[in-house]
Amino acid sequence: MNILLATIQQSTGIDKISVLITIVIFVAFIFGWVINRITLLRIRHNSERIKDLSTIMQRTLGTSNNFVVRLNLQKRFAVNLHGDFLPEGGIGFEESLDYIHPEDQQMYTEFLKSMTHENKTAECTFRWDWSTSKHEGDWRYIHDVGIAEFAGNQKIPLNILCTLTDKTEEILKEQEEQNLTDRYRLFFEQGIAGLAFYDKDGQLLYANEKMREILKFQSEDDPYYFNRTLYDLPTLRYVLDNRQAEELYFCTRSVVVERGVNCYTELRVHPIYDDSQQLVYITFSIRDITKERELYLQNKKNEIELRQANENIKRLETELQYLMDTCDMRFWRTSIKERTFSIYKGMSMPATIITFDEFTNLFVEDQDKIVEKFKDVNSAYSKPATYLHHMKPIFHNSDELQWNMIDSVPYFDENGQFLGNYGVIRNVTDLIEKQERLKEETERANESGLKKSTFMANMTHEIRTPLNAIVGFSDVLPMLSTPEEKQEIIKVIMNNCDMLLRLVNDILAISSLSSGEIEIIPAKVDFAKSFDSTCISLAQRVQNPNVAFVKDNPLETFVTVLDYGRIQQVITNFVTNAVKYTQQGHIKVGYKLEERAGKHGLYLYCEDTGAGIPKEDQAKVFERFVKLNDFVQGTGLGLSICKAIADNCQGEIGLFSEGEGHGSTFWLWIPCEKIEN
Repeated sequence: MNILLATIQQSTGIDKISVLITIVIFVAFIFGWVINRITLLRIRHNSERIKDLSTIMQRTLGTSNNFVVRLNLQKRFAVNLHGDFLPEGGIGFEESLDYIHPEDQQMYTEFLKSMTHENKTAECTFRWDWSTSKHEGDWRYIHDVGIAEFAGNQKIPLNILCTLTDKTEEILKEQEEQNLTDRYRLFFEQGIAGLAFYDKDGQLLYANEKMREILKFQSEDDPYYFNRTLYDLPTLRYVLDNRQAEELYFCTRSVVVERGVNCYTELRVHPIYDDSQQLVYITFSIRDITKERELYLQNKKNEIELRQANENIKRLETELQYLMDTCDMRFWRTSIKERTFSIYKGMSMPATIITFDEFTNLFVEDQDKIVEKFKDVNSAYSKPATYLHHMKPIFHNSDELQWNMIDSVPYFDENGQFLGNYGVIRNVTDLIEKQERLKEETERANESGLKKSTFMANMTHEIRTPLNAIVGFSDVLPMLSTPEEKQEIIKVIMNNCDMLLRLVNDILAISSLSSGEIEIIPAKVDFAKSFDSTCISLAQRVQNPNVAFVKDNPLETFVTVLDYGRIQQVITNFVTNAVKYTQQGHIKVGYKLEERAGKHGLYLYCEDTGAGIPKEDQAKVFERFVKLNDFVQGTGLGLSICKAIADNCQGEIGLFSEGEGHGSTFWLWIPCEKIEN
């Protein structure tokens, strides 16, 4: 610049104005060059920035699994800007509608129209067939965020730019969660228990219908319950200390006077905590157990009433259970391919292997049917089953037939091909026999119950008859004038008193027998002399002039050790029965010494010429409550008492009778030894 000024100053011939113009032009050139340089640098910087932003956007779209599509509204044609959502080369708008679910096509068309009317972003979700032209119905949920592109300041839309995101997994998960929520809500509402949710302060949030029914809500938001906390409920007021929720489970009687609640309930309080162990919610459940309690009390009452009747059955059930636990069993397996039946005593090698033909020969019943089944085992044994068969022993060395319970389970290979069966075979012969005994015992118990009912009906009549006679003749006695008449009435009264006493003694004896308290107390006694005394008393019972009482006492003295009171009770029962059934002939009572099974003993008998006993009834005359003639007075207990006495004396008892109309002889044998003086 200094050189230029020096040159100008030295050039005296140049005009000053020209010099000034030259300087201005030069300065302008320099300024323009600088401005141009700055502009180029800014353009280059902005170009690089735009390129970087484009790269960032491309990478962002790539990592977010989004697609960008442009729809040319003039050409009605859509192409991919990012991703491969549309077929390569683009697709027409009308064709694209074919890939949208029919139920969503109208909605998507309205979505596009909304963007052409207003210059703002719009969103929608539609179902898109991912298989496109294959039309396989592979529907995916696509979320579309779109905006319209307008030409300059004009209001005519040129393109619609859409960012598409596959939301299928999220939506399906939301639907699954919603379905799960709906199922839980349905379960919550249909539960047999009342359920309610409270917040951490005990304020009621929600109660299901069962809760409202039990606690008798008067409205949807009953203020009695919604304005009170859980800690204020009458049932929990004194249970939850310091107004702190804790795990509780108990049964109590719930009373809410204000709502008329008065029932027995099962209650549960369960606090719910978050991850930091802070109380969030409280669940409260209630179940009305009033009817269950009533049923429980009724069952307890029934159990007490049935306990005695079920003792024998329980004993047999215990024996039956023991047999089931200790019964013989073996594991078995069949092979269809080899047509073999293998029996295992343990879990290692089979103890026995037999063919199907050998196995079918073991069956006794329905053998032909079983042989036919083994010809086509695929259809006959391809399902689990249990069989009970009467067959020859399969794992015992015995010639006796046995009952076997066979459990069968099919097994298959990985392709579902039926290979054979396996299971357990149990020898349940003892179990079957026990079941038969249980059946007989049950029938016997039922029969005994029927006999007891008959006995009670008879007892009412039997006791009333002598009582009526005693009361009636006692009222007549003061009205009689002669001693002979009074003596006759007194005799009748004494006979009825004796009859009533025998009835009471029979009842007491059978009661002792039932409770196991009947005792035999042997003592030294002269049986011959005691027998004479007993016969004198028994002879007075035979008042029919057509019947003779005969005594057979072969010994003058016979000293031995026995319970003569019990023996006298047996003789008295024999004679009493003979008197009832004998209208003419004789009643003979006697005894003799007799040895049985190497033991010395005493044989007593009572022979009559009465009605006799049919042969078919002779086996049951010593059972309780048995009366062969309902028109003859008696309890039906006498002979059963005699049998109990004989059993407790380790003796024997029985009868002889040729049948009805041929009389009877009842006898008793008891072991005893003669004592020499």
